[in-house]
Amino acid sequence: MFRRLLSTFLFVVLALACAGFVRLNATPTRLDLYFAALPVTVGEALVGAVLVGWLVGLAGALAWIRRLVRQKHDLGRALRLAEGEVRTLRALAPSHAR
Repeated sequence: MFRRLLSTFLFVVLALACAGFVRLNATPTRLDLYFAALPVTVGEALVGAVLVGWLVGLAGALAWIRRLVRQKHDLGRALRLAEGEVRTLRALAPSHAR
């Protein structure tokens, strides 16, 4: 409960800080992309750059997590195969080796 309330409060504070930042940096500028030119303010351009960077970082983190989950799955499969091999070898062991 406290964690959710704190998260909501921090989100609201950061949103207000972003809005204030955009308001203070209202100088118009032109953002030239390869396919278009957009009239934006400096604050909007910087907040947009931060958001794009955050999304790219999130995509990288999700790819890393996906790779870890796949590795965990592969290790689990290898463990099951090794345990099966151990059971087979124990069943085939000579009686004097038991």
